[in-house]
Amino acid sequence: MKHKHTDASLDSSKSAHIPSSHMSKPVVLVNKSGEHIMAIVSAGNRLSLPRLNDITGQEYSLVSEQKLGELFPDCDRGAIPAMGEAYQMKMLVDDSLLATEHVYIEAGDHNHLIKVPHKQYINMLDKTPHGDISGKRIGISRSARRYQRDWRL
Repeated sequence: MKHKHTDASLDSSKSAHIPSSHMSKPVVLVNKSGEHIMAIVSAGNRLSLPRLNDITGQEYSLVSEQKLGELFPDCDRGAIPAMGEAYQMKMLVDDSLLATEHVYIEAGDHNHLIKVPHKQYINMLDKTPHGDISGKRIGISRSARRYQRDWRL
């Protein structure tokens, strides 16, 4: 699915006219042993790191932007597909994404999304752990903030 260029998954959902609850957002984390995990939440939510750490029994923290470039050299910065298995990375998926009719995944650039029907998404994640890892809702998208800022000038 093609959409206008965006900088973040929340903006991609707005640009493509899809609910942010259907747009997957990967958050890549690392533990003290150097093991990575891709936590996947909807674009309209933050990740709850305390919940993720409780579920995994590990202490994870965010990966640096530089490390993301190393881990995902075939992707544009900020356009990582929410499919950790393609990068030999463990995943943990938020329960809310398992209940949507379709899930949309960044395609590695800032102009395309992959639309995955519910049944296919469930099959793809058959052995992937899941749980309630969503935190607070995110407010306004970057493009809307930019519009408001420009409007005030």
